[in-house]
Parts: sequence; structure tokens; C-alpha cells
Amino acid sequence: MSIKSSTSKKDFLFTIINDYWRGKIAMFKLTKFMIILILTSSIVVFYPIASNTLIFAQNKQGIVISIANSTFAPLTNTDANQLKLNIKYTIQDDSLKNQKINAVMKVFAPNGTLIKTTSFPNGFIAKSSGGTEAIKTTFKDKSLKSIVANLTITDLAKSKPLSNIVKVNVPLKEIPTVSSLLGGRPSFQNKS
Repeated sequence: MSIKSSTSKKDFLFTIINDYWRGKIAMFKLTKFMIILILTSSIVVFYPIASNTLIFAQNKQGIVISIANSTFAPLTNTDANQLKLNIKYTIQDDSLKNQKINAVMKVFAPNGTLIKTTSFPNGFIAKSSGGTEAIKTTFKDKSLKSIVANLTITDLAKSKPLSNIVKVNVPLKEIPTVSSLLGGRPSFQNKS
């Protein structure tokens, strides 16, 4: 009888321990399920709000710009190269029409190093019908064979962007020399 009694105590103890661990495992599975459920519902609820805000922010540009043309060429009157971008713009926000605004052009070397930032000294008037503005900067470094420029229209103080950013890669335009046009040294001797 004592053997039966000790066996039933062991079975009872085993059952209690087994039930305890099953409960822990079930609780772990429930906790894991709740975490997954909360994360999934957070993504479903907050992602559309965040993405709509980003879309709205991207589409809420007051001015839309594009590059009409660009040149990076040696100057004829000094030993330097000049970058010139002609920016075409259209006004989307009526409150910006006929207001004084500015533009910021950041110029980078081919390796990505920022080499110059330039803007209009006094800004310019945003024509109500849009238009084209030219922004220029000069480089004494003659080793640059190409550059990358990022340009955006800003408020007059240059603290708030008002347009999209345009990026352009501009190679150096070589100005032909007399020698290169004539294929070498000209000969003025009379060959009879």
C-alpha cells in the first residue's frame, strides 16, 4: 500500500509540474501571438497615415523646377571655369507669385565632395507665369573635368525649400584652340 501511495504522489506531482509547464507554454504562445497582433495592427493603422503625410509633403511644393540647359566651360577672359544652369520654373502656389525668392545650388566634385554652395545675392522675383533664371558660379580649380550640381528654389532667406531638387551632372566643355581646329601647325610657305 505504501508503494501505491508513493506512486500516486509521484503521478500527482508529475501532473502538477506538467500542467504548470503547459500553462507557461500556452502563456508564451499567447504572449507571442499578442505581440505579433499588436505589431501587425500598428503597421496596418499607422503606415497609411505616415505614407499619406509623406506623399502630401512631396506634392506640396510651391514651385516645380527643371533644368532648361547647363554648361561647364572655360571662361575666355580669365583662367577659370564657369558652371551655368538655366532653371525653368512654374509656380504652383499662388502666394509665391511676384514674391522675392532665392535658389541654392550645391556643387559637388565627381567623388561626392561638396566644393561650393552658391545662390543669388539678392534673390529674384518669381514671375506669376513662371520663367527661366540663370545661376552661375566660377571655379579656379582647372583639374575638374565634370561636376554634379543639386539645385532647389528657396525662400529669400534660403531657410525653407519651396521646390523639388534637381540634380545634373555636367562635363567640362572643351573650348577648341586654333591649333586643334587646324589640325596642328599651319604652314604659310608657298609650295611651288
